[in-house]
Amino acid sequence: MKFQKFFTEPLIQFIILGGLLYLLVANVQKHKDTQAREILVDNDRIALMITNYKSQTGNLPTKQQLDAMIEDYIKEEVLYREAKKMGLDKDDEIIRRRLSQKIAFMQNDLAEVKPPTETAMQQFYKDNLTLFQQDATVGFSHIYFSTDNSTDSIAKRKALAVLQQLKSSNLQRAPEKGDRFPLQYDYTAQSAIDVQQNFGNNDFKEALFESPVKEWTGPVKSGYGWHLLFILKRDSTTALPFALVKEDVKIKYLDAAKEVLDKKKFDALINQYSITRAYLETK
Repeated sequence: MKFQKFFTEPLIQFIILGGLLYLLVANVQKHKDTQAREILVDNDRIALMITNYKSQTGNLPTKQQLDAMIEDYIKEEVLYREAKKMGLDKDDEIIRRRLSQKIAFMQNDLAEVKPPTETAMQQFYKDNLTLFQQDATVGFSHIYFSTDNSTDSIAKRKALAVLQQLKSSNLQRAPEKGDRFPLQYDYTAQSAIDVQQNFGNNDFKEALFESPVKEWTGPVKSGYGWHLLFILKRDSTTALPFALVKEDVKIKYLDAAKEVLDKKKFDALINQYSITRAYLETK
């Protein structure tokens, strides 16, 4: 009787239930820990390794290379799991950015946009002409004055002196009046980007696209030294015909449609969150 009464005591029952609960939780945790230490390298994983290797190199890996990739994967997975156990993935800006980019890419890949009709593409083309235009170009000849064997001011004075001579002549090209230039002296149909890449100076680019045509101008400074410029021809920015850029119109239309769809999905997602902007000043 005393033994039965012992198990009917609330305190004893609480201790027994607590012990059972502890054993249950400990067993579940042990099972989780065991699972967390299991690394599976199956055929799907091997196929992914082979596919990635081929896409990067164009060849299939040898057995030695595949074995090395498997060992690298195992090592990386072990270190990754240990890092997570230590909480090293928390508050890491690079990891946050990588994960947010990854889910954004996933959503973008899953976005289904219907192919546009001819009418829709033509309307998109009209509404976005700046996306389908040919950049302004310039054709010019120049005379170069080097600063390598003289000071900057001397080279500029030489250029000014030659400019005065040219203004009283009909010459449109006179590279021999300056110094030897490492590139060419005559250029046709150069865009702003072309000029920037060749001469590396905004002042030089602006002079080419803003100075009068068919007359000598300068001196203008570039990344090489001083120049006198004779602008032969300048074409303004023009929209390319729809027929010529039709395929590009379709690509940009689909990109824009996906962007709209992605925004709708994100707006629906962000509405599920309560966002407190604690940094805002209250008035």
